[in-house]
Amino acid sequence: MSGSRIRILIVDDVAESRDNVEKLLRFEPDVEVVGKAERGQEGIDLAVELTPDVVLMDINMPDMDGIEATMEITTRVPSTAVIMMSVQNEPDMLRRAMLAGAREYLSKPFSLDELIEAIRHVSRLARPAVQTQVLEHTDSNSAHPRRSSAEAKVISVVSSKGGVGRSFVAVNLAVELRRLTKKEVILFDTSMHFGDIGVLMNSGDSKTIVDIVEQAHSLDAELMEDILFTHSSGVRVLLSPPTPQEAETVTTDHVRATLNVLTQMADYVIIDTRPGFDDTMLTVMDASERMLLLLTMEMTAIKDTTQFLEIAALLGYQNERIHLVLNRMNSYSGIPTRDIAENLGREIEYQIPEDVQMALHSVNEGTPLVETRTDHRITQEIRRLASSMIDVEAVDAAAAADGKAARGGLMSRLRTAFRPT
Repeated sequence: MSGSRIRILIVDDVAESRDNVEKLLRFEPDVEVVGKAERGQEGIDLAVELTPDVVLMDINMPDMDGIEATMEITTRVPSTAVIMMSVQNEPDMLRRAMLAGAREYLSKPFSLDELIEAIRHVSRLARPAVQTQVLEHTDSNSAHPRRSSAEAKVISVVSSKGGVGRSFVAVNLAVELRRLTKKEVILFDTSMHFGDIGVLMNSGDSKTIVDIVEQAHSLDAELMEDILFTHSSGVRVLLSPPTPQEAETVTTDHVRATLNVLTQMADYVIIDTRPGFDDTMLTVMDASERMLLLLTMEMTAIKDTTQFLEIAALLGYQNERIHLVLNRMNSYSGIPTRDIAENLGREIEYQIPEDVQMALHSVNEGTPLVETRTDHRITQEIRRLASSMIDVEAVDAAAAADGKAARGGLMSRLRTAFRPT
């Protein structure tokens, strides 16, 4: 990037479309159009010659489609981020674009705001040095930033399929981390349109992230303290908007600014998410020290998990940041766990057993299972999961502060209870 301007190459076989996009960008002070191409091969040649920061790539072109051109550009000019543009808004097309190396996907027609937000987002991903204050440290082998060790551990619960139990796991993990460590744990519901954390934790009529929107310019820890809901376990919760309509007022920038504050307020930030790779999801993934990738014992969930891993790899997320969690493990699915692991090419590190009646009761009562049934097999596996995220020093400090455990007792019990089987 030259100075503070983002250098753009537009590739589209329709001259009017190229000109319209250029006009949209003309008055943006941080954006500069450095070239235009009408064919895929011409776009590749210009990308190699100009090394732009961002390529705006149409998907349908006569000589070479945008998918093929994107694969070539991302291979030959890895510092360039590609935004795919298309009138086709189907999941399979999005997947193909991401697998080709595209960082963003815009459906035509798009607004100036959508275009500018996408350009600025992918340029930040491509250059960690200009990342926002959410994360300041970068892994040398990844384009994605890593947190300072002085800040919170950020753990997101993710999947590319709905209905696999993300919210249930996120709630119980947060409560168990709080119980084990006595540290500050904040649970953030980023499923903006249809978040369920408030129901699972019986939050009642509490404030939500919507209350941040009008005061985003002055967002700080003091304001955040007033908005967070405090659960009986001690976990503090930032709830999603109460209605889908209000969710429309929350932008990716709001989420990014919120994470910046939360990571300064807590020892652990647990994030519940929703399926997809939109800007909010990518912001959460960038912020996460660990991503707990949930799946269940269904072919659709296994397929979607495979796709998630493929796209995450293409986006530069390292394998060690993603941990597989098999939820609702049972003996009647007809697919052995070892076959699922073999199909995914990854170890399934945690296996949360199924108990439909107990889980349903917990959800309907709004009481986390780890609180009410500390000896249940679901609780035991979530405890093992939580323990893997705890610093030994943190657990020792919690035991000393409580004064309840005999010398070495808590750590001895932890080492016994959480020994891998």
